[in-house]
Amino acid sequence: MGQQLREGLAKQSERISTFLFAMPDKLVWQGCALFTLLAYLFWWHWIGQFPLQLTSDDALNFARGVERFSVLEFRPHFPGYPAFIGFARFAALWVEPSTAAIWVSLMSAMLIPLAVARLIHLCSLSLVAATLGGVLALTQPLLASMALSGLSDAPAILLLLVALAATIQKQYWRVGLWLGLMLATRPSYVVLAFAVAAVPWWQGLHRQLGLVGLTKAFLKACFSLALVGGVSLTFIWAHDGAAYISEGIRFTQGHFAIWGNTVEGNDATLWQWVIALRNGFGGALLLASLLSLSVAIVIAIASIKPIWLKRSRLDALSSPELAALATVTGLYWVWISVGQNPDNLRHWAPVLFLVLVVMPVQVARLIQGRPVLFVVVLGLISYYCGRNIDAMVPSFKQDLVQRQAPIQQAIQWIRSQPTIKVVGTNYSVNLLRSQLQGRAVYDMYYPSSERALREQAYQNPNSAWRISGTQLPGLKLEAQFAPRFIGERGLFLYQISQ
Repeated sequence: MGQQLREGLAKQSERISTFLFAMPDKLVWQGCALFTLLAYLFWWHWIGQFPLQLTSDDALNFARGVERFSVLEFRPHFPGYPAFIGFARFAALWVEPSTAAIWVSLMSAMLIPLAVARLIHLCSLSLVAATLGGVLALTQPLLASMALSGLSDAPAILLLLVALAATIQKQYWRVGLWLGLMLATRPSYVVLAFAVAAVPWWQGLHRQLGLVGLTKAFLKACFSLALVGGVSLTFIWAHDGAAYISEGIRFTQGHFAIWGNTVEGNDATLWQWVIALRNGFGGALLLASLLSLSVAIVIAIASIKPIWLKRSRLDALSSPELAALATVTGLYWVWISVGQNPDNLRHWAPVLFLVLVVMPVQVARLIQGRPVLFVVVLGLISYYCGRNIDAMVPSFKQDLVQRQAPIQQAIQWIRSQPTIKVVGTNYSVNLLRSQLQGRAVYDMYYPSSERALREQAYQNPNSAWRISGTQLPGLKLEAQFAPRFIGERGLFLYQISQ
């Protein structure tokens, strides 16, 4: 960001702060800090209502990996997530190993709104915009879902945001370090790592430093990234050896073509992601996200022109940093549409939190000197936050909201029914087996499991039951276990009749 533009934004930010609060900047900073602190206290009290329990097979894999690491034994599953296991083992010094990974995801989720606010401030120099963006991120139901999942999404997103902040500040060895840790925490974010490489181009580093300077910057980042990658691969190889490669080929092929429900599979399409996002977040958010990212890129491209051309009003709205963040977001959105499972909305989380950076910066630029527009935007944001907070408040009252994840509700229900001897499921098979000891759990992926359930129901009525993530026609629904947040899947429980 040029010095002249930075100074201009600082002056405009100061005018806004004075207009908004009619008090000095120092008090604005204290007000923003107090508002953020109160929001965090509310969120911590709210999230504390929910127990730290395993919510899926993947969470079980991570918990087992804290005790003993082996990708071949699914402790955890491929690709191994060595940094996430390292963070969890560090946390296990203070908490139970079975919940250490959940604590890591919870602490990381708490820091994501602060990282969002930091990026907004780097791009806009507006404390007000940074505070509102951070609180918006804090009120996202998907953040709560990731916080209690015990999975690697939250720490990986946090590392991504920190890496982007380092990129904007042109601290390239740190960029490589954070990206390396991000990939060792969640390797499927490799597309994000490649997308971050586009940020220096938007910053005009090739014009400022020339080819030699640009090469040095990339080498700095690559060195620290390769260092983290080398340590991680050595850690995995020491436990599993060359068999890790074979497991990687099997797992990758299965993810894309068999169980991953990606567009490479037989029944999936690109449209299923649109449906999943619309059902989860609403069409308005999707449309606003697309519009916001597109505008950031288009305005930045339009502002690139020879210096002898007259400056236009678009130049004031353009921002290389904003265009870079929008590019990273857009590229990853394309990737998850073709390579990730729409049944798990947490895959879209990087897009969500990057949009929550881009939008507040754009709003801060648009409303400068326009008090009426500011009031309208603040009203819309308050309405949006209020809707999320309305969903949070009932959990303070007993018996109004399920505190357990759907799979834990199902486990508790089955434990209370001594007649249930056999359970068939296509969801969290290993978690059910580990927590329903004394009962048989069949994996419904295999056709033989359907026959076995029928035979069990014939031989011993009321003993065979079926858990499903979707409604099954022709079976009598006995119980339903609702999700707590966006990103969790509701479950249905059926009894198999003779």
